[in-house]
Amino acid sequence: MPLWKKLYATVWLAFFSCVLIPRWIVPVVGLPLHILVGLGMLWITQLNMRQLAVLRVPDRLKRISKVTAGFAIFQIICGLALGAATHFWPGLPVVSTVLRGAHVVCALTILAQASSVATAYDMWEEKEFGS
Repeated sequence: MPLWKKLYATVWLAFFSCVLIPRWIVPVVGLPLHILVGLGMLWITQLNMRQLAVLRVPDRLKRISKVTAGFAIFQIICGLALGAATHFWPGLPVVSTVLRGAHVVCALTILAQASSVATAYDMWEEKEFGS
């Protein structure tokens, strides 16, 4: 699959991970699906970062893809912490709310960054950047 397709697939995967918030879908199906999509996001952002690192693309694309991959790592850690906090300590004040907020903000950040990389790479590949 061409890299530009993988980059746009990352955008769609990020979008669907935001949509698949477990409370919006039946919890039995939603949570495992949300976790699988999150793991897929971690995998694809790491793959994108590695593929862009060896190409002669603008350094900005390499930096943004690296940051996006870093956010994906943080997102997994934050999601696991959120799951543990809500499962083991449901009455714990503030922690769940802060983790949920960080998880949502991180997901939206990944969506924005993945969109930026996909569009910029597509423009670079088509030689649409001015010289």
